[in-house]
Amino acid sequence: MFLLVFTKLRFELQSLICFVGVLVMSVRQWEFPYVFAYDICCDRRRRKVFKCLKQWRVDGQYSIHETWLRQFQMRDLSVELIELIDRKKDSFLVCRLDQRKSAPVYQMMVNPPVKVPVSGKPRPVAVPEHLRGGDYLVCYDIRESRRLQRIQRLTAKCTSYLQRSVYLYRGNGKGLLDLLELVRKEMAGDDDLRIYNLSHVRDMWFLSEEKSVVEEVKSVSSGSNLSFWQRLLSKVFK
Repeated sequence: MFLLVFTKLRFELQSLICFVGVLVMSVRQWEFPYVFAYDICCDRRRRKVFKCLKQWRVDGQYSIHETWLRQFQMRDLSVELIELIDRKKDSFLVCRLDQRKSAPVYQMMVNPPVKVPVSGKPRPVAVPEHLRGGDYLVCYDIRESRRLQRIQRLTAKCTSYLQRSVYLYRGNGKGLLDLLELVRKEMAGDDDLRIYNLSHVRDMWFLSEEKSVVEEVKSVSSGSNLSFWQRLLSKVFK
């Protein structure tokens, strides 16, 4: 009798282990939204980086690439990108977006173009009337230099500078909407501004070697006793 009960329990335990293993494997195959933003001073390196990211790009701006990647793809792509950039001279930011909110990407344009959506991939949506407080990445692509300077001055007042045309907003939703309303009045033509939802500012990191003005946004070069590659993998697979 005891042997029968033991055999039954062992079989159920093995079934549970197999189920957990399948569940873990399926979770690892999920795709996550990532944004790559770079400011590269060398035209040759910039072309190589663009070519590398183009195959994964869903949408974005001039130097902002929106992607949907699995974790192993993100790992391999990060390694490839690090080989292409000069980590001391270039600036390269990576963000993992928040899927828990209604849309990972909000877009504000005066004349939005007609685009063919990528099958199965969410597209940017218009900025809603209400936004929750939190951490947001603000990126813009402004075509005219004077408008660009005015929008830079407006944005810098209530955000933290991360990279050229890339800022971090931390605060309540109303403050961000007020900022966007001021920026909207300055935009024209094909100007494009995007707001990316972040779970937390720690979901951003630099592949380049630099000291960010925001304490929590680290470079994968910085850290304690871990190697560079260990820190990179901990960012991708956390």
